[in-house]
Amino acid sequence: MKSVREACVIIVVTGLCGVIAFFAHPKAPAFHVNELEVELEEVLRFEEAFWIDARSDEDFEKGHLEGALSLNEERWEEQIVDFLDAWNPDAPTVVYCSSQACLRSYEVAERLKAELGVENIFVLKGGWEKLAEVEIVEGANQ
Repeated sequence: MKSVREACVIIVVTGLCGVIAFFAHPKAPAFHVNELEVELEEVLRFEEAFWIDARSDEDFEKGHLEGALSLNEERWEEQIVDFLDAWNPDAPTVVYCSSQACLRSYEVAERLKAELGVENIFVLKGGWEKLAEVEIVEGANQ
């Protein structure tokens, strides 16, 4: 009985050490994606917003928020020029992709922060699905 208890303690301690090492490692995955998230209700209170659609070109062509600019990882080098020409650094930049589970918007937002120093940037919680749900896409090309 004593050896079973000791084995359980060793397993728990080892597991805790592994979890601590995982999160403390310099190359640990970023689980802080929520710091960029913004609710649609908050975005609607902005005086203006610069919208970025991080979905695929195909999804963008099927429908997008009126005025949104397509900027995705697949065609970054081509599309970044259009972004720079249209971007208003004084307006909050809001990036969306297809849904809450989609990480494309986080990738685009993080890349804009890292490469261009865009600071006033957010990721729309719920993405395109949220926009469609509240029928804000009335101006979208459907």
